[in-house]
Amino acid sequence: MERQKNDHIWDLSIKSFHNSLSDTEKIELEQAKLNPQTKDEFERAEKIQRKIANSYLLQQIDKEKRWEQIYRQISFSSYLRRQALSFSKYAAIFIFALCVGLLIPHFIKQEDAGTNKVEIEWGQMGKITLSDNTKVWLNAGTVLEYPNTFTPKERIVHLTGEAQFKVTHNDYKPFEVVTKAGIVKVYGTTFNVTAYDNDPDITVTLIEGKVAVENTKGQQLAILKPSEQIKINKLNGKTSIKNVDTSFYTSWIDGKISLDETKLSDLAPILRRLYNVDIQLIGEGVGDIQVSGTISKSKPIDLFFKVLGRMYGVKYEIKPNKDGRDEILIYKK
Repeated sequence: MERQKNDHIWDLSIKSFHNSLSDTEKIELEQAKLNPQTKDEFERAEKIQRKIANSYLLQQIDKEKRWEQIYRQISFSSYLRRQALSFSKYAAIFIFALCVGLLIPHFIKQEDAGTNKVEIEWGQMGKITLSDNTKVWLNAGTVLEYPNTFTPKERIVHLTGEAQFKVTHNDYKPFEVVTKAGIVKVYGTTFNVTAYDNDPDITVTLIEGKVAVENTKGQQLAILKPSEQIKINKLNGKTSIKNVDTSFYTSWIDGKISLDETKLSDLAPILRRLYNVDIQLIGEGVGDIQVSGTISKSKPIDLFFKVLGRMYGVKYEIKPNKDGRDEILIYKK
């Protein structure tokens, strides 16, 4: 009986979201908002729909993947979280809301008459096309500021977080990505920039073409060739350059992580962003465990940790968090 009541509340909530309530249902919904027994359920449903409406996800919509993302966003109690899949009949409606988000990116804030700011929530990804037709993929927890239209002489964007750029070629007007520790300047190429506030380094990985990397004073630090990567330390400005397998730094735009003997300590912050969880590595040597393989965001995170346990002899514990950001403890058996 209780489950049927909850289903009905969700039904009313979704119809309200799409402005399709009958007069009788409008009265029912108003009563549900005032009733202490149904008010919380309605607010939970409404909260999820707001999150979805503010999402601007990658254009290739995979229904199974998106529903799993929605499921992870549900901030229910432990019991309701287990019951969440009973609401899967609404997945198609939610997917429609996601598609609408592609056309109406509500989370793009207009800072002034000519500037926009894009903010991607943790556990989400996004893609936008700038006025010069440059494509930008945005990872979780990323903020990008850019003008509505580039000036005749320059193309400048400001980045905090991680983004992959496929820049439209223009020999006469460089494209600049400004971060807090360095500037990437190109005329047309594909590259990845990681510049999260909590990371000690800014990382630039060149996929194709050529990029010049400068410090914040405009002094050139390096000119990268394809498959080269530069790290810039935020504290002292020191740099290091090496050749890398670019698939590790590009696969995230497809919701995957390619690993090749990657330390668990390096993987942990990536998983935090990908799944919107807190990860604690407990005990000596746990962070030094090297992992190879591929992680897909379309699969539940606990599946990855089960495989990790079998292959590398570690255990994990998931502690649900009422604020929606669960904590995962990883330790040796």
